[in-house]
Amino acid sequence: MTAQPVNAEIPADYLICTSESCSERTNCLHARVAAELTRTAATLRQINPHHPNYHEGSQCRFFRSAQPERYARGFRQAMNQLTRQNYVAMTNHLRATISTPQFYRMKRGDIPLSPDMQAEMEKTFQAYGLEGKLTFDSYEQRFTWY
Repeated sequence: MTAQPVNAEIPADYLICTSESCSERTNCLHARVAAELTRTAATLRQINPHHPNYHEGSQCRFFRSAQPERYARGFRQAMNQLTRQNYVAMTNHLRATISTPQFYRMKRGDIPLSPDMQAEMEKTFQAYGLEGKLTFDSYEQRFTWY
């Protein structure tokens, strides 16, 4: 059984999609939340199916998976697996790339890391000498609302 997403509450003013013909309708958060929000919200923000740049299915730029994803938090343990020299070099690289405060928030686990960000971090860790797969300090299920 999969754990409940930690961010299951629908964000305020979340875009809805009411397209009945979209092939991704059952897999998309925008379509999934439409029924609930049309019942409960006083006002709604809706994706315009009449806009010239609107596309359905796999080409929709608004598509968000209705399945929660595995987000990671923190990489203190992984940092400790690096040599002292690589630890310092990687810290300097990440502080220059994503800013010092952001780096420390990510390292502590204050900021959840999306699957894409996890893949980027794994490449960076491996470039600085981590052998094998990067393991984060903890994981949680989250919807990728935006």
